[in-house]
Amino acid sequence: MLHYRRCGPDVELMIEQVVEQIRCPSCGGATQVKERPVVRYVDLPVYATPMRLAWRKHRMRCVDVDCSRRSFVLQDHRIAAKGCLLTTRAAKWATVQVGGGRTVCEVAAELACDWHTVNDAVTIYGAALLAADRKRLTKTRAIGLDETSFVRLSGHAQADYATTVADVEHHQIIDILPSRNYRDVAAFLDKQADDWKARIAFGALDMSNTYAAVYSVILPKAAQVVDAFHVITLANRALDTVRRRVQNEQTGHRGRRHDPLYRARRALLVGEERLDEKAAARLTSLLTLGDPNAEVAITYRVKERLREFYREHHPDTARAMLTELVEHCRRPTMPPELRKLGATLERWFDKICNYHLAQVSNGPTEALNNLIKRIKRIGFGFRNFDNYRIRALLYAGKPNWRVLGSIVVQ
Repeated sequence: MLHYRRCGPDVELMIEQVVEQIRCPSCGGATQVKERPVVRYVDLPVYATPMRLAWRKHRMRCVDVDCSRRSFVLQDHRIAAKGCLLTTRAAKWATVQVGGGRTVCEVAAELACDWHTVNDAVTIYGAALLAADRKRLTKTRAIGLDETSFVRLSGHAQADYATTVADVEHHQIIDILPSRNYRDVAAFLDKQADDWKARIAFGALDMSNTYAAVYSVILPKAAQVVDAFHVITLANRALDTVRRRVQNEQTGHRGRRHDPLYRARRALLVGEERLDEKAAARLTSLLTLGDPNAEVAITYRVKERLREFYREHHPDTARAMLTELVEHCRRPTMPPELRKLGATLERWFDKICNYHLAQVSNGPTEALNNLIKRIKRIGFGFRNFDNYRIRALLYAGKPNWRVLGSIVVQ
């Protein structure tokens, strides 16, 4: 340490390293000090007082006039990483704080520096932590793929989408990809280690043909599992479509306050076992008044039967139940919406039945997408995908924070 002084509200500590027998990294010859530029770094506050570290670096010069590298600046990762304006300890502290859910602006205010200084440090050390934490995904056996909106640029009708790759068993994000098209997602999974790919036994997805194709080509031995929530949602959507069509056919207009089917719209979407005796009687009465051909009632029974399929514990019994349900829906006398539902269930039949093999779903991926959206909210949106990815992985990827203490960033 050379000296200690106050610069306004900040405290500055000037340091200089002792230089002994520094060799040229190019030719290995002797060097001498050319100049001593001072570079200032933001350090952790001391007793709530902002601290700055002024490092008098040494710019060395090779004495060999024929050397291709005549000068270079000495670096020390213990003080600060190259390209980072926070000291190493301040940068690691900021990475932990932002990774825990604090905003970059909040951390920057505590360190009395600007937003970019903290964000650059978090990006550098966050990327280094994710690359060094090799044990983070060693237990992954079931993965999930789902899309989430990344950014909607002004003047553009469509948003850019990203793909979340998640470990649905351990509820952590594996990675976030800047695309949802087949080539990009397949390329990411294909470049993973062979032992990692061989360990994947289940692949959860919603009813996406793209993600199903990725699993089929890259992970052919993994059992694909269609998410139960999306299947029930599909049945609820079919039920609501039938209700609105019958409503229009019977009354000649959309649902109004006193129309029986409009009054029953919410009860139809509630699980039958959750309706008390009074609510069940009310629903039956409303269907009798507004559904003379029993099209809504039939679709309601199909929806409830599909829910019973997911409550069944024996795989063979559940498979027989779904087979019977598909055959029932495909009958020519069924409402067109129900026949369409039956065709969809038949197309995804095996993947729906695979739910009973391991009881995995894409629900954890959807939950992790909510954590990603929280990061987007506190960041007021993102335009830079790398910042978005690192912030989300630090927050929801469950990195081993103990590894950060041993990371060396040159």
